[in-house]
Amino acid sequence: MEAKAARHNILKALLIAAPLFLFISATSSQEDRPAAGRSGSNPKIGRLLADELAAKNSGRKTIPVWVSFSDKGPAASSSLQTALTGVEKDLDPRCLWRRSKVREAGHLVDSADLPVSSAYIESIAPHVERIRTTSRWLNAVSAEARPFAVRTIAKLPFVRKVELVRSFRRSEPPSPTQPAPALVLSDPLVGFYGPSFTQINQIDAWPLHQLGFAGRGVIVCLMDTGFRTQHEIFRQASLIAQHDFVNDDGDVSQDFGDPNDYSDSHGTGTWSLLGGYKPGELIGPAYGADFILAKTETESFEQPIEEDYWAAGIEWAESLGAEVVSSSLGYIDWYTFPDMDGQTAVTTRAANRAASLGVVVVNAAGNERDNSWGHIIAPADGFDVIACGAVDAMGQISYFSSPGPTYDGRIKPEVCALGVNNWLAANREDRSDAYENGSGTSFSTPLIAGVAALLLEIHRDWTPAQVRRALMSTASLSQNPNNDYGWGIADAALAADVGWVSLSLAGTSVDDDSSGQSLGDGDGRAESGETIEITIQLKNKGRSEASGLHGTLSLPNPEIVMASPQVSFPPIPAGETESAEGAFVIRIPLGFLSRPLSFWLRVEGARGLLLSDYVTVFVSR
Repeated sequence: MEAKAARHNILKALLIAAPLFLFISATSSQEDRPAAGRSGSNPKIGRLLADELAAKNSGRKTIPVWVSFSDKGPAASSSLQTALTGVEKDLDPRCLWRRSKVREAGHLVDSADLPVSSAYIESIAPHVERIRTTSRWLNAVSAEARPFAVRTIAKLPFVRKVELVRSFRRSEPPSPTQPAPALVLSDPLVGFYGPSFTQINQIDAWPLHQLGFAGRGVIVCLMDTGFRTQHEIFRQASLIAQHDFVNDDGDVSQDFGDPNDYSDSHGTGTWSLLGGYKPGELIGPAYGADFILAKTETESFEQPIEEDYWAAGIEWAESLGAEVVSSSLGYIDWYTFPDMDGQTAVTTRAANRAASLGVVVVNAAGNERDNSWGHIIAPADGFDVIACGAVDAMGQISYFSSPGPTYDGRIKPEVCALGVNNWLAANREDRSDAYENGSGTSFSTPLIAGVAALLLEIHRDWTPAQVRRALMSTASLSQNPNNDYGWGIADAALAADVGWVSLSLAGTSVDDDSSGQSLGDGDGRAESGETIEITIQLKNKGRSEASGLHGTLSLPNPEIVMASPQVSFPPIPAGETESAEGAFVIRIPLGFLSRPLSFWLRVEGARGLLLSDYVTVFVSR
């Protein structure tokens, strides 16, 4: 019996240790291997680091390196179960609750959660200038080391690998190719959201706000540059934790006394898009969430962004119970496209680990479509990462939004949101509050992360896989995904599955013949001096019939006469498209200048407002 019990305990220990073995084994991927045939090379020194050490013109006094260890040290090996019990006791209860959605009781922690051996860290400390970060998940530390010290570190018996910390230099933010569309701020719904209505409306998030949802009780972590927490847009925000991993302190705001601390505008903008709240100006999808802020990068175009801070940030956020991580950055320097395989880049491996522990990881696809890279960025290539592309206000993919697929052939991105001319919070040089337009997948990402928080508020038991599936299966191209849009533009109300009647504008047609109420030349174009009929088509995206619908068209332009501004719609079965039973009649004055007219369409039903959107008609002379 004793022998049987002993075998059982050994087997149990091996099963607990297996996740760490598998996780560390994944780090021995192609980019970690030393260059073949290098004379006198140490097999523990990774290929990229070996190249850097061999470069005669590197000019670096110190090199940021990953030092990976072979195990968690003698203490963990001697009493693994005791060590795991201690780790579980130290974890935040919200972290354990979230893990319980994806792991069985008794297996909420594994050996990857064990701390890195303090004895190992102390042994390498004399050989490095400073320890930058420590990662339990990677069983490694990142450190600044002089080139001659790297070989000494690699000879230590407990060191498994020494490799370069990869970096990324932020590209200039993309410039929009068209102005932001004009909004009818006199409309009560539009007026409530102000200039942010376009980005909220496109992803159909406002219906969930109407139903009382705002992400309350959901912990969301943003990983970005600094955040100016004193901006008025965050006056009602629930901030529960913050940490600056670049400067290793507890303040994510910009420190003007520190020349190494850079602007916090980018992080301020992404947070405002996700969780800002100022009626009439800017409202984010999940303004009621609890927030964790991690400063994991700088905003300097000269200073490289390095992946070790990102890995440390997501590990920290997971331990505090984060349910959603929104990351508007990525890493490609030192990587090649074959590394975008979902399991190679350090940040991708960390993102995969977080997702396996119940965290919804949302990351920018990247702004690399029109440059030499031309692919998605890490960690957007992760298997369970929700990669976000960027579209404009008309739903067209932006010229910069990185396309898929991943190197191993998976479709990316997952979904899209507005990433052109987004309205976001900003900082003036005098530190006063401001708002501005910004473009990039950096700004579509927090919108999708906000939707994820709404879904988790409504469905507290949903796992990351269920959130991802709900977003993809209800997006605009769910039946025909591709590597530009992924599964299409997200639809928060439809993904939430709360019975909301979800409608979309399916098409418009212009009648300018001389029959009915129209009066024109019959060429199908709206022209000055004509009376035109505009017929609207609606699609019912929901799961039940939509009935009792009526629409109103408006335009704040006194030159245009709205002869018939209201129409009714027949019942629209689920998944079907129907035309209005009548047409809107518009009189265009003679001599009207050629330009597009953006009418405002409101469709209401028995439950109130169901659709509020643009109808654009181009008028020619």
